[in-house]
Amino acid sequence: MNGAAPPPDRSAFMRLIGAAQVPAPPGKVHVRLPHMREELLNQLPAAHGGVIMTLLDSVMSRACALQPGAPSQTAVTVEMTSRFHRPGRGALLAEGWVVHSTRSLCSCAAQLLDEEGRLVATASGTFKYWLAPTTLDSAE
Repeated sequence: MNGAAPPPDRSAFMRLIGAAQVPAPPGKVHVRLPHMREELLNQLPAAHGGVIMTLLDSVMSRACALQPGAPSQTAVTVEMTSRFHRPGRGALLAEGWVVHSTRSLCSCAAQLLDEEGRLVATASGTFKYWLAPTTLDSAE
């Protein structure tokens, strides 16, 4: 979150859709989907709601995990609300940040912008720090 190059993406699903974490200002996490492939579209055509929610969820979870002093590098979603403001077309940028955190839970907010900087969607969520090993831990 300090503007340095982000770590390699640990999420196979994010790699599948073509999204990756990119440098962000301190206190924020940015995830970019640089290309809107046909497989990611709904019938409008625009980004499918599941793609939009995936980007918002991922950027909030990462913000929790990158919080200074976070008890884990993995945070799982407890609840999430989202609002869709306009169809998402072209490259998309998700921005997430921590609103409040404790030793076990983390509350975040996020927004999704299109390539012109227009607001596509917003979200808020609560995440639980995952303290048990994950399959990614055994791959490292």
